Amino acid sequence: MMFAPLWPLLRNQALRSDGRTWPWPEQHYLRKLIKWSFQQRARLVRQVEIIAGASSFRFRCENYTEFARCLKMFVKEPGTCEWIASRVEPGDVFYDIGANIGVYTVLAAQRVGASGKVFAFEPHSATFARLLETISINGLSEIVTACSCALHEQQGFFPFSYFSPEAGSSQSQLNSQASGPRDRDPSAVVELKFSASLDSLISTGGFAPADHVKIDVDGNELMILKGMRGLLSGHRPPKSIQVEINPGQRADIIGFMQSHGYVPAQAHHTRKGAELAGEGADPKDHAYNVIFQPRAK
Repeated sequence: MMFAPLWPLLRNQALRSDGRTWPWPEQHYLRKLIKWSFQQRARLVRQVEIIAGASSFRFRCENYTEFARCLKMFVKEPGTCEWIASRVEPGDVFYDIGANIGVYTVLAAQRVGASGKVFAFEPHSATFARLLETISINGLSEIVTACSCALHEQQGFFPFSYFSPEAGSSQSQLNSQASGPRDRDPSAVVELKFSASLDSLISTGGFAPADHVKIDVDGNELMILKGMRGLLSGHRPPKSIQVEINPGQRADIIGFMQSHGYVPAQAHHTRKGAELAGEGADPKDHAYNVIFQPRAK
């Protein structure tokens, strides 16, 4: 039947070929149909512009996860937005560790202005590509430096396990001997990723010491903090540090920060965490953010 080859296309099945010719070479309409289908997919990409008073932020979204992140940028973590708006000043240096597609990167870049600098760290390859697009379409290439390496207390190459290959996703994580094994799907993709400590990066001279640091990496926060001991104890330590606290890590992170002269100044939940707490759940059973600042002398 002439239209029988359409069934694999309509059912989204794999198209088989010998690698030398098109499938069904005698039916040229299929080549045009396949080309047309890819063109339609490209048209489904959503350009999103978020208007916030006199400011606007633009994003390019290829999936719903990214789309939702953009539309919820001011309500997913309102405490993070308030912290950036109230503490980050023109000329500051901001580190966005776990930048994802760059929602908080662009907020911080707006605050530091042309005289400041933002370093955005995101090791997830697909998400990093979208982060680069976010920086570009917002005209922030002179302010924001994007880094695809993973941060840790050690330097070297370690397995980076992808929870999902989808851009904008979360829960992917660097594994090392220090962090121990992590449960994952055996079929999940693992990349050998270069890892470095913040102290080692700053020592190269290519990274200015941070005035403010945001760390949200789904479980490796303490190891990243251990890799910035020099920054915390230096002559110009950060003015504030926001750390995501995952269940079971509160005592270790707060203890480490206090040993380096920092005290908790404020804690805030994500929107989801606040909803769960309102339903009676124990807040300590869910991740939340703590803002640390240097202990008063």
